[in-house]
Amino acid sequence: MPMETWTTASTWSHRVAPPRIGASLAALCVLQLLAAPAFSAEYLLGPQDKLRLKVVEWRAGKAEYYEWTPLGAEYTVNPAGRVSLPMIGEIAAEGRTSDQLARAITAELYKRTGFMGAQEAAVEIVQYRPFYVLGDVERPGEFSFRPGLSVLQAVGVAGGLHRPSEAGMREQINAAGNVEAARLELWRTYIRRARLEAELAEQNTITLPPELANEKDIGSLLAEEATILITRRDAQQSQLAALSELRSLYEKEITSLQSKLATQEKQVALAQRELSTVGALVDKGLAVTSRQFALERTTADIQSGMLDVQTALVRAQQEVRKTERDATDLVKDGKAKASSELREAKASIEQLINRMSTSETLVAETATSPRTAQNEGGGKSLSYWIQRRKDGAMATFPADDGALVEPGDVVRVEVNRAPGAAASVSRKGVATTAFNAGNYATIVSQSGEQ
Repeated sequence: MPMETWTTASTWSHRVAPPRIGASLAALCVLQLLAAPAFSAEYLLGPQDKLRLKVVEWRAGKAEYYEWTPLGAEYTVNPAGRVSLPMIGEIAAEGRTSDQLARAITAELYKRTGFMGAQEAAVEIVQYRPFYVLGDVERPGEFSFRPGLSVLQAVGVAGGLHRPSEAGMREQINAAGNVEAARLELWRTYIRRARLEAELAEQNTITLPPELANEKDIGSLLAEEATILITRRDAQQSQLAALSELRSLYEKEITSLQSKLATQEKQVALAQRELSTVGALVDKGLAVTSRQFALERTTADIQSGMLDVQTALVRAQQEVRKTERDATDLVKDGKAKASSELREAKASIEQLINRMSTSETLVAETATSPRTAQNEGGGKSLSYWIQRRKDGAMATFPADDGALVEPGDVVRVEVNRAPGAAASVSRKGVATTAFNAGNYATIVSQSGEQ
């Protein structure tokens, strides 16, 4: 589907009266684009929002602001609701306003630099996450959001009311292709989640996700993830084996050095005993002094060698402890990476469920809706419905053409036809996601008049 792009963060303050339905719809949509209703509440960030960050520092000595160019760039909120920034790392963005996120970034920078008030961050929303328009419109699909967007404006963005054309079949084919693509990606993510759970549990096999228990064409997907599981496990075991072998070598070196040290200690004892005997003879005039000096040098050399051995022994013991730490860190890093990937997989599952539900609804609409039917008076009466996520569940409610659209909303437009005409297509495919101990179960609720 074509996707319109708006990148303005301006707010709108004027509202116009609802327009008449008919030939003037497109013209009145243009009027409302010039005078849109104000945004009713502060915008809360979420996945797919694109942000621009600017950080400046006040340098009192020069009485000027200095921009931190390494941080000044555009960033996108990831599926887990976080933004990855240089120097700071990942920081939570979902559920915050841009001002709250800017204050959080400023606080993190203070923790890093220790200069309270020296730098300030500003966050600008470059592009909002999309909304969706379905039903009796010309171009149903996904569109970029901007604040102050009304239902009527959303209809205008989607090309106005549907005008029959030969492109309808192509739309249906594209929608069906989108459904299959989303379904395949959802299956792949389910299996990836199962593989990561098996990796964290140190299992050698992947348990088939319950969501795919009745699916048949998943053998290749399971095989791919099983290969990844085995490859990562073997790589980790190979590294652990190398560290274990290195530790074994150092332990052997320690044993050898300890034996050498014991031998040298005996040599020092013998040399000192001989030196004591010769010293006594020299004192009595029965031995020459040169022999005593030679024995002293020999004893000193042996003692110096003992110091070298002791130093090497300490170094080898340190290396043994280092290999133990490296092995522990290797296991911890592997689990941390798997845990991070698992969180992202779970977040992606929810998005894919919503995308597939929207695509399935679009397929049903393009396949069955008699969009050109009119009532007996020759006019059309429109109904608007908004599907919105609230507290983790999808809710559907009626709306008028002046209602405000929020990011992620699905706006459905229906033509109400006279009795005897073909019944309008039911609203269906409203996906809700139930969370139970990290397992996702998709519930498709059938709502609306049949």
